[in-house]
Amino acid sequence: MRTEDVRRDGLVLRAAVCGDDDRPAVLFVNAVGMENALLAGLGEHFRAHGLNLVTWELRGSPGPEGPAAATLEDHVADALAVLDTLGLTRVHVAGWCTGASIALFATRALGARALSFTSVDGALLFDGVPGARLGNAVFDMCAKIAADTGRAGFYHEAVRPRGNESAVLGVFDEELTVMLTRPYRRDVATLTRFASGIHATCDYDPAAACARLSVPSLFMAREDDEMVGHRNARRAAEAVAGARLSVLPKGGHYALFTDPAGSAAEMAAFMHAVARTGTGAPAA
Repeated sequence: MRTEDVRRDGLVLRAAVCGDDDRPAVLFVNAVGMENALLAGLGEHFRAHGLNLVTWELRGSPGPEGPAAATLEDHVADALAVLDTLGLTRVHVAGWCTGASIALFATRALGARALSFTSVDGALLFDGVPGARLGNAVFDMCAKIAADTGRAGFYHEAVRPRGNESAVLGVFDEELTVMLTRPYRRDVATLTRFASGIHATCDYDPAAACARLSVPSLFMAREDDEMVGHRNARRAAEAVAGARLSVLPKGGHYALFTDPAGSAAEMAAFMHAVARTGTGAPAA
């Protein structure tokens, strides 16, 4: 992946591109707190399927050193700035976890420039919480820190790594575990920015937002996801006319990173179907 600096609103955002030709591009919005390197595997598999990947590190991630507070509008404006800086006119838009909410609003902001929308394990909080054991706790913490930044020190001590992160996440690759828990491994200011960035992605009505989608859409989820309940994807798909829904029984919340080949294949098949048919419907 090659990197590009994108300047907006006094920040330098770190964008990354996997691919350097004129293949169709996917603007992939990772979750708040995640670094670009996590998507290297997905990018290579996209390339194998004839797609380029574009991403950036969101406000609230360890990279961008900006204001403690962030809004959903900030995230969306950053997405458009990344595309404009890279000279990309039309893209498929996709997002994972909290990135799916940003991708949802970026899709709407792009208008005709957006070819499709894909949510992967999206934190589309129809009941105000993720609806899964671990996710409920994380989002509750972020809401409390966003409401009172003075509580960040307490939570920083409560969630600091203690060596059991792999078991908690169900991810047994040490390097991957470290990258997934980076926001908890740094200082209180980093956790405060992370909490604000996360909380900003929840401040909307998901049913209304999904109902306004007008591009071919795919919602992917897994029944054993302990961070975001798969029922959110089911309800989102019901709200979007003609949407496709894919719920697999296994893989957990981090399958995008533990099995990038499978995730890329499913998304690529949908995106190529959009190019062929305009709807994303699978071939008969």
